[in-house]
Amino acid sequence: MTQPDATERDFPIHTAASAPEGSQEPLAWYLDTFGMVPNLAAVLAESPALLTSYWQTQNNLLADAALTRQEINIVQTSVAHANACQYCVAGHTALRKMEIFDNTDEQLVAVRQDKPFDDPKLDALRDFALLVLRNQGRMASSQLQAFLEAGYSRRAALDVVACIAAKVMTNYANQIALTPVDDAFAPFASDLPYREDRTVRTGTIAAE
Repeated sequence: MTQPDATERDFPIHTAASAPEGSQEPLAWYLDTFGMVPNLAAVLAESPALLTSYWQTQNNLLADAALTRQEINIVQTSVAHANACQYCVAGHTALRKMEIFDNTDEQLVAVRQDKPFDDPKLDALRDFALLVLRNQGRMASSQLQAFLEAGYSRRAALDVVACIAAKVMTNYANQIALTPVDDAFAPFASDLPYREDRTVRTGTIAAE
């Protein structure tokens, strides 16, 4: 399939040659790491501030988080699923297949189908992440305590915030730009009941 040079809403899908200078380093990293520049990074490249913020946040999490790589991906895929971001759910599923995050197939199925995990600790992690997402961080002390009693630390609670922040950057950008799903990720998007489009949820401002 021919790679488009812009999204449906005319956001550029950059190459290394067309991207602003501030986006060059992250794009080179994606190419070196994955052998491709995902459309997400290519679209974010229009804003070096956004692309570098996302890229650095992800690398900081992988290097320094109290959460494992599996746990980071469970939080981020759960957030993307809750935000109905087809691109990110498909992408994070594919990255598990590329062994970036080391998740099992069963874990990603549980996220994508809203099913319990085999490990109740992961249920507690997902529940906490979605609580933070939906309530903008507001919670009862008993809810934080349940997260801690599941085996997580206060440091991990703050790492969850970083995971959510990264997915807010990409989920929202994908909805604004209508980022097309890469061919490499497409097999993991076909069964999702949502996509990046003009549909707006009840109670939000109507699309034009």
